[in-house]
Amino acid sequence: MRVQQLVRKRVAVVAVAGIIGFAATACALPNVSNSGPSDPYTAGLYSAVNRDRGANRLGGLAWSPKLANQASNWARQMAAANSLYHQDLGALISSPNYAGFYTLGENILVGPGSMSPDQVEATWMNSGPHRANILSGAFDIVGIGYYRGPDGRIWAVQDFGGI
Repeated sequence: MRVQQLVRKRVAVVAVAGIIGFAATACALPNVSNSGPSDPYTAGLYSAVNRDRGANRLGGLAWSPKLANQASNWARQMAAANSLYHQDLGALISSPNYAGFYTLGENILVGPGSMSPDQVEATWMNSGPHRANILSGAFDIVGIGYYRGPDGRIWAVQDFGGI
């Protein structure tokens, strides 16, 4: 009996250590990277947002692995819930993981899986509030994520930050 309790405690300690290690890894993602996204679709979305900013005489947004991770996770969460909704950016920016940020913004979209990155960006640019985020001078970094749901639809997220 005592051996079983000892084994359960050790398993619990290992499990907790694993969870803490995973969380620490996610927190350790850098705010800004010198290289953009490696996924071709995400790279297309990143290129499109910076092309639109350039066309409006604004500087490009730096790539943020931290925000990209957040955006990707949010796209998957929306797809799993089969619902399009914004995350609580107030709670996010108040967390210690986002202490270096002074502002956050977000664009979200769900559409047919056939949408190209340029079509996703054009959809956002044709919406006043989404366009305002893309062209905001308050943002200097962006992370973009997407998820193709089991039904073929694409769920896309742009998370903007000011650091």
